[in-house]
Amino acid sequence: MVERVYLDTNVYCRPLDSQTSRRVKSESRAFMEIVNIALHGDIVIVSSDYIRFEIKQIHGSLKRKDVRGFERALSSVNVASNKSVIALAKEISSKCSLNSLDALHLSAACFGNADYFLTCDDEILTEESRIAKLSAGKGYRLKVRNPVNYIEERQR
Repeated sequence: MVERVYLDTNVYCRPLDSQTSRRVKSESRAFMEIVNIALHGDIVIVSSDYIRFEIKQIHGSLKRKDVRGFERALSSVNVASNKSVIALAKEISSKCSLNSLDALHLSAACFGNADYFLTCDDEILTEESRIAKLSAGKGYRLKVRNPVNYIEERQR
């Protein structure tokens, strides 16, 4: 079975962010490895209306265009916004102390049957175990990882 992976918007943005910090550089390299894995058909990239909404909010037109290009080229599954996604997002937001948009992304990942939710957002990463437990209780198998950790786990 091919893994399904949901990339948070910040993961798509990483190669276009300032590369002055070691963390951003390593997350950028991890993203490029994920691109390669996806293009070889070894993972399925799940996207959502919420990713597309966030991409439209990117200020620089060139960066927005490039991020949109990454998302379009990589994702083969899109989760549309609907009442069920929103209801689960409300529960995630309240139980995991996350903002509404982050919760919508996580909920969409669940509804897209993603195995992994990859993010560079420390607020989401610190709630990793709570998110996994909540999603498992709903019948999903979502694991939250930083892209670097995801690549490291794949290589084991």
